[in-house]
Amino acid sequence: MVTPDAHRRSRGPVPGAAAGGSQPDPGGARAPRLRSPRVIECWQKMAGASHRPGPPRDDLEEQTVVGQPDVVPSARCFRKPFLQQQIKGPGAPRDYVLELTEMVVGRSHQAHISIDSGMLSRRHISLTRSGPEYTCSDLDSSNGMYLNGVKAHSAVLRDGDTVQIGDVVFIYHEGS
Repeated sequence: MVTPDAHRRSRGPVPGAAAGGSQPDPGGARAPRLRSPRVIECWQKMAGASHRPGPPRDDLEEQTVVGQPDVVPSARCFRKPFLQQQIKGPGAPRDYVLELTEMVVGRSHQAHISIDSGMLSRRHISLTRSGPEYTCSDLDSSNGMYLNGVKAHSAVLRDGDTVQIGDVVFIYHEGS
């Protein structure tokens, strides 16, 4: 059976090794490899360092400026909102951010999302948030509600669902 160490020991001299073609010792350690200037230059470019021959730069010895840096808030602050995107009907195209735990959509000016359409009831549907989900419920409207083309009374919304009420069509977008 050939072990990994036996494989290493069976090799000849390491290319670029010290003069004299030294062999690795029986414990498996190798002589250090010499790298070409081209390989070193590539590694330095990848690491963001630049190879500059010459004397050391004076600006590296300047003192550090002490002060309060501009603090960048966590990326968690930039969450994607829950959204009803109106793609058809009066006022389209328009996006409505779902910010409250319950929002009413209808033609009434008291509705959270008010759309001036004679095919909508004053209080047509409600959008209710429960944890990470929104439920869309028909509020006994005259023309009903359609979810993805199927008449429904109440349903949990999923990203990309279409909700049609009268002549108004929304696409629901889940937040994060």
